[in-house]
Amino acid sequence: MNIATYAIYPTANWLASLRDQRYDFITRWDAMIPLVPEFIFVYFSFFPFLALPFWLVGQPGTAALGKRQVLGTLICGLIFVLFPANLAFERAIPEFEPYRSIFATMFLVDKPHNLLPSLHIVYTALTCLAICQAQWQRGRWGLCLLIALWSAAICASTMLVHQHHVLDVVTALLLVPVLCLLIRPADVPPQPPRI
Repeated sequence: MNIATYAIYPTANWLASLRDQRYDFITRWDAMIPLVPEFIFVYFSFFPFLALPFWLVGQPGTAALGKRQVLGTLICGLIFVLFPANLAFERAIPEFEPYRSIFATMFLVDKPHNLLPSLHIVYTALTCLAICQAQWQRGRWGLCLLIALWSAAICASTMLVHQHHVLDVVTALLLVPVLCLLIRPADVPPQPPRI
């Protein structure tokens, strides 16, 4: 993540919470998604996942990734403010620890209006793509598979902890190729990843 995230996301969150009109981007599939509190650990594994490019992606890949994240944050932030969403799930706090404390803290910090497209998914998919592009060229297909599985688990966790809906995930995944087309790595000799 980058400084734009820390400036734009809370501002968009606050502005969206002030809006009276909210939108429902809910599908019939959302009602079938169970709450699985154990997936909160996968959900929060997002933060160390985002640090991996520092070791696994060389320049200019990391520069392109950072620019894509900034543009993605700007686009999502604008959508959040223009179309604040309703969360279809009841914000239920699990009965047992450590889940009770984790969910209570998460609900305290996060307002449920910044939903579509999911920045959690945009960042995860962009990071996965950058790592796999860098490592595939080095013949590390097993690592690419592991990264792709971890990325898929993070994406699933956003729904299984009832932070996002199906359309939030789909629209985020559709935004990723647009960001990749708009921002390409600089045409300079690539530096190898650190690992």
